[in-house]
Amino acid sequence: MPAPLLVLTDFTPAADAALAYADMLAARLQVPLVLLHVNRNSIFDPEAFTGAVAHRSEGEIAVALEERIGKLTVPAVPAMTTGRSTTAILEMVNQHRPALLVLGKPTPGDLPEELVTTTSLTLLRESHYPLLVVPASTVIKTPQCIALAADGNAFRLTTPAQSAQPLLQALQATLTVVHVAEPEDDDSCTAALHSVQAAGLLQDVATPVRTRGVRNLDIAKGIEQVAHTIHADLLVVIARRHSVLGRLFHRSITAQLIRQSQLPVLALPTAS
Repeated sequence: MPAPLLVLTDFTPAADAALAYADMLAARLQVPLVLLHVNRNSIFDPEAFTGAVAHRSEGEIAVALEERIGKLTVPAVPAMTTGRSTTAILEMVNQHRPALLVLGKPTPGDLPEELVTTTSLTLLRESHYPLLVVPASTVIKTPQCIALAADGNAFRLTTPAQSAQPLLQALQATLTVVHVAEPEDDDSCTAALHSVQAAGLLQDVATPVRTRGVRNLDIAKGIEQVAHTIHADLLVVIARRHSVLGRLFHRSITAQLIRQSQLPVLALPTAS
């Protein structure tokens, strides 16, 4: 059985948008879904990624899961667990070994952005699995243009994150490697393209790979600038280990992009 996509749901509109997006990707990849709800023990759980806790019985949760599964185009199984959010999610990741995790990002104002970002970075750091964060406003369609941000330094993906390569291959989208340089530096993408190729991300990708360099003191803004210019509908970022450490939270490019981007962000954790 192929590795599924593991979708986290709290039955909010943002989670439903993430599920619809995951359904579209799973159909393209021809893989199943696992729809996971974490029934938290306490409304004071600091790792929760919802604003208000809706108290549901196990029966109500089961019905809500089945209602959503009934609308999908790919096979899916429901899953429910209890506990602190990230700990419970990691236990289910170890059980199902998915190709990637999918998380919905609420509309700004519905939830503190740093709560979503902190949860995302914790999952990246502790699970080593790729994480797709889907904004609630995302239009559900197969990505046609992907921006892949790379800094030009060598990297090696974690073993679970290597599942991103078949995804890029299956989408058959236009792919642009994006490199952001400081204003006084060379904005050539040669090193960035080479690092992505060396990591195996472009292996067997049928469509031509483009490059785009830009100079900007704010790397996250530079990436978003290019993504907007090329009309990207999916952003892929390399989540280096140093960038997902809590003490570097406010300097993390991955954190900034997850927090600010209006595009779905696929974060790929590295082993080195």
